[in-house]
Parts: sequence; structure tokens; C-alpha cells
Amino acid sequence: MKKRINKRIVAIGAALLFVTLISCGVEQSDEEELTEAENLIEGLMMMGRMTDIGAYSGPGLLGPPFGWEGPDTFDIPEGTNTVYYKYFQKYPLDSTGIVIDSVLFLLMFTPDIWDSLYYDSTVTQIDAWLLAEVRDIWFHSIGLIPDTLHVFGEMKWNWEDTWYEYVYDISTIDESAEIDITTSPNIRLSAQFRFGSDGAGSTEDNWGKFQETIFVRYEFFAEPDPNGYDGYYILLSEAWKIRHYFILEEGEA
Repeated sequence: MKKRINKRIVAIGAALLFVTLISCGVEQSDEEELTEAENLIEGLMMMGRMTDIGAYSGPGLLGPPFGWEGPDTFDIPEGTNTVYYKYFQKYPLDSTGIVIDSVLFLLMFTPDIWDSLYYDSTVTQIDAWLLAEVRDIWFHSIGLIPDTLHVFGEMKWNWEDTWYEYVYDISTIDESAEIDITTSPNIRLSAQFRFGSDGAGSTEDNWGKFQETIFVRYEFFAEPDPNGYDGYYILLSEAWKIRHYFILEEGEA
């Protein structure tokens, strides 16, 4: 039996849904719209794998995991000096494998469960940064867990003069979630995702927009259909008449 898509992954992963849409223009061909709509779907899943906080935390973990240092104070974009744990790594960022930048990961929990005084406490906030040391490229995510009913927060990607951000409110007791996405003026894209308590989402509430024009709408099923599909999208350029079905996640239950 195939697993259902976890809408928490959708909420986290949506931060990447515009990375592949920067080249979007005022006029789009059918093929471009098809590609962009498919990229939206791919973006819904990617970020969840990158920000699996459960891999770094847990009751009884005395001190940060291997490779992490701190806590120390750092200068951060669009904010104030704050105390974080850090993880430093160099990445080959060009086609020849030459390292042209270094990446700094910053992470802090509230309370600080990597401090022996709070190691067995319940986390109420997660603050994470990914910073390129040379270029103006960074990612920031802050998630609040005020109670046992829901998680809310916001994320922002900044790539030189291009940025996109979204805010989310996700239930911890069912599959409901709300996500709103905005982008910098050079992209001019926005999106909205709304999931009910069963994880379903209608084409009226789930869409991608260029400037003021909605060009793609999504239908998310509460459960996979008989063919295993998790939903479909429809396009303005096709007069909303053709359903393009997709599968979000596969695996055994």
C-alpha cells in the first residue's frame, strides 16, 4: 500500500517550488506551463528532506552531534546577532568541481536541547540558517510550536537579487495546512495551498499565479485514486480542460 503524502513535507518543501520558475515570462507556451507545473510538484517534496530536524535532536542528546560547534554569535542577514550552533562545509559549486564558496549551517532550538540543562525539554521553536560565505545567498527558516495542535512559521530563500518566501500553519493532529507564497519583483510569482483535515485540496484553493493571472491549479486527493495518483493539475493555456495526474510519494506502508 502506498504511503500518503505528509502535508508537513508539503509545507516545508513548498519553499523550493519557485527555484525552477525564475525564467517564467509574461507569455508562456503550453510546454513551458507543463514543465513549470511539474516543477511545482517536485518542489513540494524537496525541502522536507533537507530540514529533518528529528535527525539532529531528541531527548537525551547531551551536546551537539559530531561536526556541530558552538553555540556562538553570528552576523545574519535581515536580523540581529543571535546565538547558534554551526556546521561548516565547503561545496564544489561549478561544473568542474572547484569550490567557489563555503556553506555555513546555523541551528538553534528553544529551549536549547543541546545544552545539558534542557536536553530533555520540549522544543517550542526551531531557527535554522544556510549561508554562503562569499555570495549573497542564504536560506532562513523559523518554526514555532506553541502547542500540541499546530506548527506555524515562515521560510525565505535569498539568491542575490532574487528571493521567495512563504508562511505556513500546519496541524499536528490531522492533515490540514495553509501555505502562502510570495516572490521578488523579478519573479512575479505567488501561490496558495490549502489542505483540509483529510489532506485533500481543491483546485479553487491550490494554485500558482504569475503577476495577477492564475496559470495552474491543483487538486490533491485525500487518498490515492485506483491508479495510485495523489492528484492532478490543470492549466490556463488548456482552458482548464486537461488533467495532468501526478504521484507525490511512493513506498510501502
